[in-house]
Amino acid sequence: MHPLLATALGEAQPLVESRGWAWPAPTALAEAERLLRLTSRHRPPTIQIDADGSIRLEWEAAETGWLTLTVDGSGQLRHSAVIGEDEFERSEEFRDVLPEWATTVLERLVQVGH
Repeated sequence: MHPLLATALGEAQPLVESRGWAWPAPTALAEAERLLRLTSRHRPPTIQIDADGSIRLEWEAAETGWLTLTVDGSGQLRHSAVIGEDEFERSEEFRDVLPEWATTVLERLVQVGH
């Protein structure tokens, strides 16, 4: 398991136990691992586990904006982003490659933020 994902799961464990959060489904974990592989040429994201068991990978670029890619085991990849004055939101089937729109937004965020 990717170390960042393992850390996020460790941080979520107490919330699962004390607040009844959902533990990510095996399919969500597999999707998160795949997403981490597909984005590995970029700087590492921050990973958060949500109360519903979905997994968010987040990148920030100082005051420039942010990008969140979310998987939940449903086979869909959701994203939301703000880069400068542009806002993006989209969802589509998540296959073995990063969708072109996700690649474009991530590269744009990284370029503008550095």
